[in-house]
Amino acid sequence: MKKSIHAIALFLLAATLFSSCSMLTAQGRRERAYEHYVRKSSLGRLKQQRRLSFKKAKIPFLPPSEPAETTSVSGPESVTDGGSL
Repeated sequence: MKKSIHAIALFLLAATLFSSCSMLTAQGRRERAYEHYVRKSSLGRLKQQRRLSFKKAKIPFLPPSEPAETTSVSGPESVTDGGSL
């Protein structure tokens, strides 16, 4: 029992001393953090592009229309006063 515990402890100690274990070095942690940042930002960008593409499809295209002017000609109009002159 003690031999197996000593063997496991020795193995863990050896694993932490090797530079190939990238998660335990400062440079390895930086690289993993950068990979995580790139993955997260690219997924966010993809979600935003999907969201915007759906919004573009929902907006209908309306052709420009000519302004409509309404004019009515009914002849001369007279203003009558109550004769107060």
